[in-house]
Amino acid sequence: MKIYKFGGSSIKNYKRIKNLSKVIKINKNNNKIIVLSAIGKNTNKLEKVVNNFFIKNKKNTYIQVLNIYKNHFKMIKNLFIKNNFIFKYIKFFFNEFIFFLKKKKSIKYHFIYDQIVGSGELISTKIVSEYLNLIGLKNFWLDCRNYIKTDNSYREAHVNWQQTKKKIKKINQNLFYITQGFIGADNNYFTTTFGREGSDYTASIFSFCLNAESQTTWKDVPGILNADPRFFFKKKIFKSLSYKETLELSYYGASVIHPKTLYPLKKKKIPLYIRSFIFPKKKGTLVSDKYINNVITSCFIVKKKQKFIFFYKKKFSFFLEKDISLIFKYISNYKINFFNSKFSN
Repeated sequence: MKIYKFGGSSIKNYKRIKNLSKVIKINKNNNKIIVLSAIGKNTNKLEKVVNNFFIKNKKNTYIQVLNIYKNHFKMIKNLFIKNNFIFKYIKFFFNEFIFFLKKKKSIKYHFIYDQIVGSGELISTKIVSEYLNLIGLKNFWLDCRNYIKTDNSYREAHVNWQQTKKKIKKINQNLFYITQGFIGADNNYFTTTFGREGSDYTASIFSFCLNAESQTTWKDVPGILNADPRFFFKKKIFKSLSYKETLELSYYGASVIHPKTLYPLKKKKIPLYIRSFIFPKKKGTLVSDKYINNVITSCFIVKKKQKFIFFYKKKFSFFLEKDISLIFKYISNYKINFFNSKFSN
């Protein structure tokens, strides 16, 4: 069993979906699971729906949902003939979406967030699965919420490994599946999410539970680079990295791989390949348990729109452990992504 993960940019329009099918054909292997993100930028749009829902701006909420529907409809028009059932499915899906928004009165932001934003992966995978079946790449659409079980820590769910392993091991490993990244479900079958960019983590959960031969993340870059190509003209590609080196890069801001992805892979020594869906014949970067003495000695990471917060006490005294604990408690409660530099007295 091989696990492939494709991000939103790989399916952001109908041309990219057709390209994805070519990548799959080049890497022909019937026993695989493909984990997909939502269609490019769709998660951002769904987050706006959530925000408008909570400020009770009904007009903007429904306009945004209608625009998301139109974008998906435009995509499937270029992939399917008119009588394909996918048109009815998309319409039904968005009708249910509207019904949910009208029905739900919950004031729990994180819960509503997961139910709405998590829907992006459900619809993208359905479209891709049906298109691949249409062109002869027979696959089965798999709702990962039936397999990845979590607690109810919405927006930052924790995997119930015992339940998840038991369910995933029932999957027939001789078949080809399309499933969702980013989401799971709690014991009440409510959708939960793993946080932004959590699709990588989903792929590694499947890899771990199925003892996968390998995991490949397909990106719009040729592999892991020592500098962001959007900001640096001169950059070099790492041919190989250890799990530890990759974890360090991701922690400090390299967006190529989600930090949580690596632990399940490292535990079972499953190799991770970072490859380009634009140039699928290139090898990319191999991440494994082997330490390689790389020629590349420096990395450059750009992080924009950062906010620096300095803490100090009004009384002339030092920060104690209880002060730090209180600060991190609030950061955790509000699920704020926080990079600890140092505490100032």
